[in-house]
Formats: sequence, C-alpha cells, structure tokens
Amino acid sequence: MHFSIEFSSLSFTEFTDLKEKFVFNALKLSPDSTTFGENVYTDVTPENMGCFLFEYHDDKVPVASFIILPGGEKVLYYSTSIASEQTVQSLLRGNITKFCLHEQGHFCLHASAMCIDDKVILFVGQKGAGKSTLATYFHLKGHGVWCDDYAVLHHEDNCFLASQGETSLKINPDIVSALAIPETNIKRVFELPSGWNKGVLGETITQKYYFTQGDNKTDDLPREVAAIFFINQRVAEPAELITTQKKSEALSVLMDEILLPGLNSKEYLKIYFQSVMTFLKTVPSYAIHSPDDITRIHEVYNSILETINITLNETSIR
Repeated sequence: MHFSIEFSSLSFTEFTDLKEKFVFNALKLSPDSTTFGENVYTDVTPENMGCFLFEYHDDKVPVASFIILPGGEKVLYYSTSIASEQTVQSLLRGNITKFCLHEQGHFCLHASAMCIDDKVILFVGQKGAGKSTLATYFHLKGHGVWCDDYAVLHHEDNCFLASQGETSLKINPDIVSALAIPETNIKRVFELPSGWNKGVLGETITQKYYFTQGDNKTDDLPREVAAIFFINQRVAEPAELITTQKKSEALSVLMDEILLPGLNSKEYLKIYFQSVMTFLKTVPSYAIHSPDDITRIHEVYNSILETINITLNETSIR
C-alpha cells in the first residue's frame, strides 16, 4: 500500500494568481458564529473539475488557504503571519491529508490505532465516548501510537493492514488533568495569537494538545489489525466490560462515523461501504462498556488485553 501527498507553500502573489484561475463554489461553510472556521469550495468548471479549496479564518478573514489539485496528490497553500508554522502543519496533518487520502481512493476509518506487540487494535467511538482517554491510557502503559484520529487500511491475504500515521494523540485538557500527564509531554495543536477571537466552537477546536511520550519509534511497515473495539457511552455499573459487537450495529456506527461527512465523492462512498463490509467480515469486533469512573480505566485496559490474547490464540489455532 503506497500513498503520497506533495505539499508546496506559495507566496501571497503566487497563491492569488493561482486562485484566480479557478471558479470556486461553496461546498461547506462554517457557522457564522465560528471564527476559527473551515470553509470548503469546489471548482465548477469542466477543465478544473476535482479541484478544491479549504480556507481557515480569523473573524471571517482567511489566514490559511489550501488548494487541492485533482486526485489529491498535490496541495498548494498560503498562510498569513497570523497562522504559525505549528498551526499550518496541524491543518495539513488533519482534514487536508484526510481529504487527499479519500480523493486517492484509500479506505480510512475514523479511529485510533494502538500497538499490541506486532499488531494493532482500533478504537472507534462517538464524540465523548472516551476514545482519546482510552488511547491515552494505553500510551501511558507503554503501547505505541500507530495512528491517531484516522487509520488508512488495506485488505490483503484475508486480513487488514493499517499504515502508520499520526503518532501523537490529540487530547483535550480534561484528559491531561485526569491522567496527570506531564506538561513536558504535551504541546498545543494550534498556536494562535492571544487576541484570536475563537468563539465557542472555535475554542473547542483549538484547545487540544498533542501528546506523546518516550521515543515512540517503531518500524513503519503496515501492521495487521487484530481487532476493532467500539466504545459505547460510559455507564455507572456495566454488566460486562467487553462484549462481542453485532455486525449490524458495527456497520451502523462506522457509517455514522465516516470522516469528512458531506465532502466525500460518490466514488469514495462506494469504496468506503464495500470496504467496511469486508472489514467487518474479516476483523473481530468488540464493544466496550466503560464505567463512568476514570479511576476504573485499568479494568477496561486489562479486559481489552485479555480479549486480544483470546482472539490471537483462537486465530493461531485455525
């Protein structure tokens, strides 16, 4: 499995001249109340079909703009001095890369992948379910981060392989506090000026940290996905911590959790649906029912390891 994206930074004049060659229509606009907003446009002319523009704003003024050329293999961008290099790189590593991977036809899941020996497990969950918290706890226990936020997957020899991706976890301040993560191991995802008027949604987007500890250095060859865990909303006293996930429920979650909803082409939606169906037939699926008590997270961690050991033993016997 191979994919590459070429990123090129342009001057203001170069980017302005390039942008004038396109006729962009709005595809997705941020709410008016969002000052750190993402607006997406697509070119409507036949000769430039497949070109897209992503823009990010400070008080509705673009401070970082990215033109994605057809096929998602090349990105040309410009940013003002307001957007730091750290902020620009975080934008490139986020939705820009996700969109390019989709345009290239790669199957991507909205998931975090953590290393278990020479394999990986995937965590999937709706916002607020605790996916980042659980992935962070695994990392604190010494498991490498194989990829955060999105996993690029490839079907080969009756298994799915995950490519190495973003090896820092994006976490919220409440996780930093709850798991007592040292400040030396975190840094802001977005470095914004002190006077930046972010608004309510913008504050939510920009308060995240990158977290990594130790070297976190592993070989970058794709790793087999041993299992996928669907994280349910936490409850006070779950009857069981881990159960087998029904395929129908798993399909529903993965369709709901597709990356970049509203921005995907018909071709990618077809690839995604067919790949999800094959994935669920191939990879063991489990549901996590976590207690609503952060001090019991070790119980969930131990149950996941026990489940994986049983799964791997059963697989080796076949």
